[in-house]
Amino acid sequence: MTISSANAPSTSRSLRMFRASILLTAAALGLTDPALAQRVTDNAAGGAEDAFGTSIGNERVGLYSGNDVRGFSPVTANNIRLEGLYFDRPASFTDRLVQSNVVRVGLTAQNYLFPAPTGIVDYKIRPAGNDFVLSTMFGLNSWGGGRLELDAQIPVIEDKLSLVAGVAGFVDELAPGNQSFFGSYALAARWKPVAGVEVVPFWSRIDLYNREAAPLYTPEGAFLPPRVERRRFPGPEWADQRNTVQHYGALTKARLSDKWQLAAGLFRSTSDSSTNFAQNFIAMRPDGTAIRRVTSDPPLSLAGTSGELRLSRTFADGPRRHTVHLAVRGRERVSRYGGGGRIDFERAPVDEVLDIPAPDFTFVPQTGETVRQGIAGVAYDGRWAGVGGLSLGLQHTWYAKRVDRPGAPLARTDDQAWLPNITASLELSDRLAVYGSYTKGLEESGIAPDSAANRTEALPAILTSQIDGGLRWKAPWGMSLIAGLFDVRKPYFAADEANVFRELGDVRHRGIELSAAGPLAKGLTVVAGAVLMQPRVTGDGVRLGRVGRRPLGQPSQLLTLATQYALPGVDGVQLTFNVTHRGTRAADTRNLVTLPARAILDAGVRWRFDLADNPALLRVQLQNLTNAYDLALVGSGSYQVNSPRQLTMFLTVDF
Repeated sequence: MTISSANAPSTSRSLRMFRASILLTAAALGLTDPALAQRVTDNAAGGAEDAFGTSIGNERVGLYSGNDVRGFSPVTANNIRLEGLYFDRPASFTDRLVQSNVVRVGLTAQNYLFPAPTGIVDYKIRPAGNDFVLSTMFGLNSWGGGRLELDAQIPVIEDKLSLVAGVAGFVDELAPGNQSFFGSYALAARWKPVAGVEVVPFWSRIDLYNREAAPLYTPEGAFLPPRVERRRFPGPEWADQRNTVQHYGALTKARLSDKWQLAAGLFRSTSDSSTNFAQNFIAMRPDGTAIRRVTSDPPLSLAGTSGELRLSRTFADGPRRHTVHLAVRGRERVSRYGGGGRIDFERAPVDEVLDIPAPDFTFVPQTGETVRQGIAGVAYDGRWAGVGGLSLGLQHTWYAKRVDRPGAPLARTDDQAWLPNITASLELSDRLAVYGSYTKGLEESGIAPDSAANRTEALPAILTSQIDGGLRWKAPWGMSLIAGLFDVRKPYFAADEANVFRELGDVRHRGIELSAAGPLAKGLTVVAGAVLMQPRVTGDGVRLGRVGRRPLGQPSQLLTLATQYALPGVDGVQLTFNVTHRGTRAADTRNLVTLPARAILDAGVRWRFDLADNPALLRVQLQNLTNAYDLALVGSGSYQVNSPRQLTMFLTVDF
């Protein structure tokens, strides 16, 4: 199902009528206690403790996200945690299941069990308690898209059992003009059979329908593609993706006594694509013409089983608290990929619409892959009130990968490694603290991008390391200021001269992080951050001139600012203003092309009010205020366009 701008008004009316029926039903049942606010209080900028990355609901602020921390991706590296427990997640969670996530890096990784290079993204499942709460969110945008989200907190047995349930539908138009429809659903329970024990089983699902393949633009020489009109989809309409993602499992946390704690989780995740297409305009010329290449894949699948068992013992010694952790983690991921067929069309303008019947693609046998990994670790965490903290950890990991490619012998990779970590912090005063850490990790390196000759191929695991340190000052007026240094090192993957995405050397990201978060003046909240980085590639590829010294797509400057200002004398109204600035970026592996620096500005208003005695929040935002044009890198010399100016509106009501 796709909905274009032409029929968006009828869709908006349907969504409004559906939302109104929900409101009337809740009112008829008497579920209208204004004290039971749930989603109306979501506020990423107001809840952020630093500028490193905070997401609450569909709001996000900060320098980093799950796909970009210090120039690397925790999600790709498999550094995901759910309620602090190890989780191998092949695809994204739905907001129906998780309420928020926080990037754990630098100071925020202090005293965090088994930190990882390039950070950890820790997700929290939606809370549930003794009160019934129904939250609705209705959204529209100026492109004709819309969404309706329903989240419920349902008590079953007071203080013992409660449920979290959610369902949502989304109609989206993306920057190139392609459209998609999402449905997402989740159900979770919080069961407390006895005091100190909580068990959380959960299930969630995301269905993606009819997302047309977004065009990629790959020039035939060392130059940027000419300007492309955004929101003009050149077809074909049949190049749709159909994908289903599911996550399910259970976790438990138990306080066995005043000294012993147990945490455990067992999880299953699947991602299945029954149809998958890629569309690349290759050999693009300055006159705006290119050869359109459409690639279709047979059904693709990813399935992961993972879990963790952790036992902790705490020793109290006056103001000092010592905890020893023993943990076992494991995962198995089975995937099927490749086998796609492609068709090249004659050179034509890239904005020329391809409107032909779907052709037949010839598929070839696919590649099967299995990854198994086990991790055993011991850690010590010591905290001395008013003095500081020390955390030591040592993990041993066993890693095995089997790749069964058609017509080739079974490829086997077996590895094991010791992974130490140490973090320390010292409180110099009640406002000033210093910190430092060293961490090694064995991480996944993702898959080859759509622009590569070996697209969708899984890449090998890699050893990584990170060292960082800095200081934090808590200002008297409530703001928290952090300044730190970091040095992250990994193998470097990029496309070679044959456009095969593979390891080409080593990469080091060294830089400075700055963060300021909290109240700056009466009514003014600020989340501001900066990364000043020197990313560098080394190795034979650089010495031979095959690879440039700057890694692909990494800016030397990243600045972010999110502000909220409460209007004096106007109850519940806040003005918002956000800025994100990225410095210049190498656009190809040889550093022959550079993307210019860009700044994206957003402005809006938040209004907290009561709607028929129910807490409500109206958010209106003008995104990309100046309509800045930018290109996003999807591979060496391959690009997608950014989103043009867009007006969005979200109305949230809690019952």
